[in-house]
Amino acid sequence: MNFITLLVTALLLPALPAAQATPVQQQDVLAQFIPSISLSQQAFGNVQCYGLIVPSQKVPEQGINGTPLPLGGTLRFGRVPDPVDGRRWALRFTLMPNDPLTAGSYRCETAFNPITSGLPRGRLFWHAYSVYLPDWRATNDEQQLAQWHAGDTSGLQPIYALLSRDGQMRLVMRTSSSPTPTPATVTTQVLWSTNSWTPNQWITVVTQALVSTDPAASPFIRTWINGNLVVNHKGPVGYNQPTAQPYVKHGVYHWTNLNPWDMRLPQRDVLFRRAALVLDPNRGYTAADLGLYVNTP
Repeated sequence: MNFITLLVTALLLPALPAAQATPVQQQDVLAQFIPSISLSQQAFGNVQCYGLIVPSQKVPEQGINGTPLPLGGTLRFGRVPDPVDGRRWALRFTLMPNDPLTAGSYRCETAFNPITSGLPRGRLFWHAYSVYLPDWRATNDEQQLAQWHAGDTSGLQPIYALLSRDGQMRLVMRTSSSPTPTPATVTTQVLWSTNSWTPNQWITVVTQALVSTDPAASPFIRTWINGNLVVNHKGPVGYNQPTAQPYVKHGVYHWTNLNPWDMRLPQRDVLFRRAALVLDPNRGYTAADLGLYVNTP
């Protein structure tokens, strides 16, 4: 078969269909915030910031404001233009070391409602978000950016968290199978860390998980950063607390015990595009599907 015949044959063959993303079905979305819509339409739970705990739909459209900031303005939480694409919106969280404590700590966070949209246990789910972090690489304190809160008041640290510490980005997981878990019974694992993250750009974090302390349930965590699988953990996840309901938080949380604020960078800003907690009853979604979803305006 000569070149001309090959060329004609190739042109006549039907084109192979491109891989198509599976749209996230709204009935599978347990909770989300969407920066492109007004704050009064955000029904995800509450905002904990600047000494206030406000239902998400009650946050003023101008956001939560405080004292003047070193980098200008007064905004602590609210909608701002996307720093990469000014036609889009993002949610900005800002924290200062002289801000009022909120729920006993320095924090400016959103919390998904644990009653209506708590973290699933024993069921497959996805947690995805896109986060934009300025240059914190010279700092040596710890700021948590997204977390699966334990859901009780026993002092247990988050089940899974993305954080900045000593200039690194880290994903940290905790578990305890004790019938009465305490900080002393908890196993903490750094599942991923990097010193080479690039500031001032969007970072897409997608996690697929099944949370359980029962090995028979085949618990696991898999996390992709910008489409690359960085965590593939198999084994118990979370705490043995049948009456506690974990839930999801996003923003900036600076815990106060043995974590002094690095004053070389007093103002801490972090931005989020969409963030979502999604069930996958048919095991039909992929990390690419969720990454596309949270980067959709």
